[in-house]
Amino acid sequence: MATKKDKILEAAFDLFTKKGFNATTTKEIAITSGVAEGLIFYYFKDKEDLLYKLIREFSFIGSLQKEIMELTKMEPYPALIQFGRLYANFLSQNKSFLIFIWSPEIVQNSDVGEEIVDFISIMREHASVFISRVILCSVEKKVIDTAASMFLSSILTFVLVEERKMGDNLLVNQYIEEIVTVILKGIQNT
Repeated sequence: MATKKDKILEAAFDLFTKKGFNATTTKEIAITSGVAEGLIFYYFKDKEDLLYKLIREFSFIGSLQKEIMELTKMEPYPALIQFGRLYANFLSQNKSFLIFIWSPEIVQNSDVGEEIVDFISIMREHASVFISRVILCSVEKKVIDTAASMFLSSILTFVLVEERKMGDNLLVNQYIEEIVTVILKGIQNT
């Protein structure tokens, strides 16, 4: 059973993604979640604090911490493939959240923008760790970080664009395997 705090977060997420952050009031969040408006301020300092909590909760790393920890126990290559699959699945299931965090009103908010950049950096760092476990040669960290950024951004693009045309999970998995192969060959040829 969802707690009142969870209901507030769910209502805020739904309203923010449908109406936008600035157009949503705490009163609307309270009505949608079925709680008194004052309870929102018991859990969250203000509407922006609620937004930060949503970003942390709905981020890839925040929502999949347990799964990512399990990946560290796997062999490196399958772990990297599975990391890509988890990321693609997260993107597919959270398209409205992605559209919301890249909306002009959110991107133009410098504090929120910094929070998003921090999460992107954390995601890239996780991808870098998985990539560095797979490669068998010595490579500069900046090369691995670039490869990790390419890995994540290409999966993002595939999910948002190509998946719309094809809609086949098998193709997503095949794409992830291909991009891993291309990136690893590219790193090993540097």
